[in-house]
Amino acid sequence: MANYGLTDSGPNPKRLDVILEEMHSKLSDLMGVNTRLHQQSLLNHLLTNIADEIAELWEYGTDVYYSQYPSSAEGSSLDNALQFGGITREQAAKSYYKILCTGLDGTTIPSGTIIASDTNPATNLVLDADAQITRSDFSTAVVILATESSSSTLNVVVNNVIYAGDTLEGIAEAMADNEDFTVSYEDGKLTIVAVDETSSNVLVLSENLTTETVGTIVSFATEEYGDILIPDGVVTKIVNSVAGLQNVSKVRSYIAGRLLETDTEFRQSHLDKIYNQSSRMLESIRSAILENCQGVESVAPYENDTNETDEMGRPPHSIEIVVDGGDKEEIAQQIFDTKAGGISTYCSEDENGVTVTLKGSYGEDIDIRFSRPSKVYVWFQIGITLSSSTNLPTNYAELIKETLLDCMDDVDAGSDVVPQKFTTSLYSNVPGVDYFDIRLFSTRDSTESPDDYTERSVSVTARERAYTTESMIGVVIDA
Repeated sequence: MANYGLTDSGPNPKRLDVILEEMHSKLSDLMGVNTRLHQQSLLNHLLTNIADEIAELWEYGTDVYYSQYPSSAEGSSLDNALQFGGITREQAAKSYYKILCTGLDGTTIPSGTIIASDTNPATNLVLDADAQITRSDFSTAVVILATESSSSTLNVVVNNVIYAGDTLEGIAEAMADNEDFTVSYEDGKLTIVAVDETSSNVLVLSENLTTETVGTIVSFATEEYGDILIPDGVVTKIVNSVAGLQNVSKVRSYIAGRLLETDTEFRQSHLDKIYNQSSRMLESIRSAILENCQGVESVAPYENDTNETDEMGRPPHSIEIVVDGGDKEEIAQQIFDTKAGGISTYCSEDENGVTVTLKGSYGEDIDIRFSRPSKVYVWFQIGITLSSSTNLPTNYAELIKETLLDCMDDVDAGSDVVPQKFTTSLYSNVPGVDYFDIRLFSTRDSTESPDDYTERSVSVTARERAYTTESMIGVVIDA
């Protein structure tokens, strides 16, 4: 007789036919007649209805059992199961854009202010909290004389550095050696523009000077949830008029949003995030960044635990974290909170190196460094051989492109592109294909386009990440 209930191999529920047979057998023994003879009898109908309800209870118990495990739980049961490991589902998040707001010094931009892109349809951005345009937090500033007197010395203080002169033109010449700013003088106006357009700077002026306009970086959120990409140069509209706010423009930095994490995505991401409980420093740092920093797409940690500088230039006993996406301050804070004491941070010595200054326990400045990956552009040429036994779906090209894009999203910085690893997903998602012939073209130059597809795999260095788009994937049917 089969063992039902919770067995060594898991739950084994009774089926409806087994339950009904047992009920008929017991009732037949009790009454001395075969209760199975008349299928349309009232007794058989009663037993069938009762057996059906009992079978549903068995199924319910089986569902409860499987709801305790990440691989089989769904919905809120999956949330509850993964909370035992301290892991929570990624909630839907809006995309955040850094907007250069230019206007009069001291202008307050109230919460709820809406700006929009000059596109059709327009993308609206909303301010979550009150912000202020101020010279104490400026990215651009236009300085003019406050009085007609030209005899007094003029003083401009930028980030605690004093520039003095008899004229604004003289101050422009004095600031020419400051590599952090672009300074110009024209028509009686001194224009100061930060080279790092997302930076926050402090401007102090002597009493005989004032500002005509000041530009401050303010974070706006999209109205909709998800990773919403807005092209450069199109955010120009001020939907809600604000006194003192003259114009807005998007700067290059943005934090990608996301839709609510699906069950499949949640199961995959928990394998990365569970290392947040790990005693291994690198895995803990990676997990902390993935768990707590919105918009991060890839984290690749490296460590030099030797007493000599390694071949990548990392000093002894240092770490380098290569992060694609996310806000630099949030990432730096996670590295600072998670790394072991006495371990220094390192970044690439080019434009992809990022240094963020944080405050230590005693107010001291601590520089946290990490790297952004350079892009390796990868084009795909997919040749497919049709199956003679299974029909090819009409949207086969879209299915192939979607599958490849999903696979490429899982390729972290420093990981090579090996198309053979993608074939399992391709065969699962695209029926009617007997063979996928994948050829590649790769380049580090964004202006270069493929002339042939001779590569079978693409090697990627520790500070690079492979990148592709739907337009970079071609699909052809082999004769």
